[in-house]
Amino acid sequence: MANSYLNRKPVVSIISAGSNSGKTTLIEGVIKSLKKRGYKAGVIKYDVHEFQIDHPGKDTYRFAEAGADNVVIASDSKVAMIKKTKERESIEKLLEFFRDVDIIIVEGFKNNTFPKIEVYRKSVNSTLIYGNCSGDFTNFAAVASDENMELDIPVLDLNNIEEITDFIETNFMEG
Repeated sequence: MANSYLNRKPVVSIISAGSNSGKTTLIEGVIKSLKKRGYKAGVIKYDVHEFQIDHPGKDTYRFAEAGADNVVIASDSKVAMIKKTKERESIEKLLEFFRDVDIIIVEGFKNNTFPKIEVYRKSVNSTLIYGNCSGDFTNFAAVASDENMELDIPVLDLNNIEEITDFIETNFMEG
């Protein structure tokens, strides 16, 4: 089930049918667990809102307003790039930013072709995506839930970060 894209980097998507299901908390826990195991992880998050990381009056904002297509700001410990786009960047294009990690975790981008772990909380999600809507479910690797479910793919305990990290490591990172 191993999946790779960029220089054989594994990519796994964490998705859900809606907000507040625990995707961000799950990814945060998995990253911490992966770091303890010695891995470098990268994350791509899709934001349905128009986000703003730069602010009027700041140098980088002024450079962008002057017409710069790309602005990079760097310090001793961080680098950020602001790139103007005419349309949404493809997930494949975004992956090019991750040459120095061992795994790339994607939050959102439900329609990508990478393996998916669906986060499902009955108290939050009105429906489970896996098997309950039209589409191709071959890319679904598992469901992480706080509910006991019988599915034809693994159901992981959403509250057990180590179990989920083990699943990711075994199925996506070990060749």
